[in-house]
Amino acid sequence: MKNKLLLFLLLFAITFIIGCSTDKEETPTIPTDGMPDTPPPTDSNGVVSVVITSGDGRTTLNELNTKLSLTNEVSGDVVISIDQNSKLQRIEGFGGALTGSSAFLLRDNSQALDALFRDDGIRLNYTRLTVGASDFNRNGTYTYNDITSVEDITLQEFSIAEDFEDDNPIIPVVKNILAINADMGLMASPWTAPAWMKNNRSFNGGSLLQQYYGVYSAYLIKYLEAYRDEGILIDAITVQNEPLYEANQYPTMKMTALEQATFIGDHFGPLLRASSLETQIIGYDHNFREPADPDFPLTLMSDPEASSFTNGIAFHAYDGNPSAIDIFRNQFPNVDIYFTEQSGIQNSGTTFGGEIDYFLKNVFVGTLRRGAKTVLLWNLALDQNGGPINGGCTVCRGILTVNGDGTFTKNVDYYILGHFSKYVDTGARVLATNPLTGVLENVAFENPDGSKVLVVYNGSNQSAAQNLNVTIGNANFQYAVPQGALVTFKWN
Repeated sequence: MKNKLLLFLLLFAITFIIGCSTDKEETPTIPTDGMPDTPPPTDSNGVVSVVITSGDGRTTLNELNTKLSLTNEVSGDVVISIDQNSKLQRIEGFGGALTGSSAFLLRDNSQALDALFRDDGIRLNYTRLTVGASDFNRNGTYTYNDITSVEDITLQEFSIAEDFEDDNPIIPVVKNILAINADMGLMASPWTAPAWMKNNRSFNGGSLLQQYYGVYSAYLIKYLEAYRDEGILIDAITVQNEPLYEANQYPTMKMTALEQATFIGDHFGPLLRASSLETQIIGYDHNFREPADPDFPLTLMSDPEASSFTNGIAFHAYDGNPSAIDIFRNQFPNVDIYFTEQSGIQNSGTTFGGEIDYFLKNVFVGTLRRGAKTVLLWNLALDQNGGPINGGCTVCRGILTVNGDGTFTKNVDYYILGHFSKYVDTGARVLATNPLTGVLENVAFENPDGSKVLVVYNGSNQSAAQNLNVTIGNANFQYAVPQGALVTFKWN
């Protein structure tokens, strides 16, 4: 009995000492629903950075010193709810077009390239190239097979030498861009086939003769291969820029929906698939709604052969509105969407805030909420006169304006792009949020590293700020978004 009593006292003393230890692990509290409590986020895992551009342009891409905290507190007049479990399309990138004019202005301008493509600039990660000349070229119009004879069926005279010229240094500038970001996404778009392949034997207007569908397919393959041999891999190609538009003053080529379906389905698609290239085919590449044929994308993707080779549909914003994408996606919900061109316009009526309003509603939020994987603007750079022009737009504005002495101005397009490209990584997924159209236009993302980004634009008519509460899971943060302001929030 005495030994049992001593043993009991010893065990009691050991238990008491362990129970009083400062390293004691407490039993978690179990709420009444049987699920463990989620502790509120702390400063180490819930700090929200705020970057703002004001509607008057006095503040641009300014990251505030004051950070927001994710808490359990809910307050604010307007709520954006982010569903982190509803992951939508994968983002391929944001950027603009390297036309011949842009290449001429950027070739020897490392500071301008840095501003566009480096991390301490706006980190653009997708670039659109022109296959031959567009309406913005200093050296005029050309293709890669401009011959004096009747035809060159075997493409013996095919050459990309023009893209190395001092006044058209597209390939040297692409290589400079890839030196900054080797993972740059690249898309290419032709404005015209060689004149001898067309029914009017002209660069401007006209249509591709059906007898040359196979030859033109080989021409595009040779372009992709020639660029690959220069170390430039083209991720995607559209078979014709703005196929329903013909102009007499600059390179264009009409290609109806049925013609494009035949060209892709019977010629270019099979030839590309049989090659060693991994380039994707993107169809249409024209306005949200083009009056000449509003059903072009539907007609193209309804063709069984063409649709088997076509990976996506590309849109511009010069006519119609983004709701046209809804009509297409209702019938083809699994086809990828790309936004590939919109230029800023510079005239007496242009305002900084007006451009933010248009681009956010129609180009960025309007397309990203409808499945767009890219948002690409037009010229990366133009000069102080909006050129050099090759017969095209006389009021177009570059993302940068580059002066004759190499100095440059960052235009409103630059800052709008930066609110996305600086913070949304390649491979990010769009997260579902509730629409607040006309109040707080918004779109959210989850980066591959798990960080979250929310871009908000206060496009309301109210002069006062919108008191916003952002909810994600059990966490919230609040911010008063000034009228006309564009704001990017980022947190881990």
